[in-house]
Amino acid sequence: MRHQFVEINVNTIKMNVLKEGAGPPLLFVHGFPLDHKMWQAQTEYFKKDFTVLAPDLRGFGHSEVTYGTVTMEQHAEDLNTLLNQLNFAEPIIFCGLSMGGYIAWEFWKKFPQRLRAFILCDTRPGSDSEEGINNRLKMVDLVLKHGSKSIASSMVPNLISESSQRDQPEIAKSLIETIESTDREGIAASQRGMAERKDYTHMMSEIQVPTLVIVGSEDQLTPPDVMKSMYAQIPFATYLEIPNAGHMAPMEAPCAVNQGIEDFLNSC
Repeated sequence: MRHQFVEINVNTIKMNVLKEGAGPPLLFVHGFPLDHKMWQAQTEYFKKDFTVLAPDLRGFGHSEVTYGTVTMEQHAEDLNTLLNQLNFAEPIIFCGLSMGGYIAWEFWKKFPQRLRAFILCDTRPGSDSEEGINNRLKMVDLVLKHGSKSIASSMVPNLISESSQRDQPEIAKSLIETIESTDREGIAASQRGMAERKDYTHMMSEIQVPTLVIVGSEDQLTPPDVMKSMYAQIPFATYLEIPNAGHMAPMEAPCAVNQGIEDFLNSC
């Protein structure tokens, strides 16, 4: 199936973005260290009613790489510029997974007028512990020395559930291929950016747009109890737990996730 991609000049880089469909803008922001392809089931499903936008973030997929550190704030500013370049003036629905959620907080803080609704998948509002920061910086060293292939296979058990690994091996294969094809400098730059991200835990009560919180029941990186705590603080929030799915719930259980998103969007 042929997809429609555009290449946009965004804040000194060329950004690759999938743009399909017609209707209100629905922006899908991928996790680390992936690209727009993780949202394939969602973009195909929602393009009938929405203009779906699924960019490759700076340093990922076919977007240009920035060396050094790419902060979550930089990613948010890139998305704002992208929307301006595509002439979207109306508020958007922002759907982010994991790192896409970290970017969501910065986008909300800097550009609240641009938001119609939030869909937050398998993410958390808190910053990293000292151990978490050290682990990120260890990955930076590893990937710069040995390349993206050195981390691809070892990430899979944390990304998808045991049942998905067993029953849907094509998901693991796709994730490994994506990670292996990602530029090592792009991985390092956003990993450094995540290590220094701000803590938004105590600001969740200030979110004033309808919000859907989605989590895989077997997510080991952002477990249900973490996301339930976040959900409880957001005033206009809906909680959806996806059975037998891990961190990549939209890939592991696309029908359940799409139905949950559709129900949410119909209600807000």
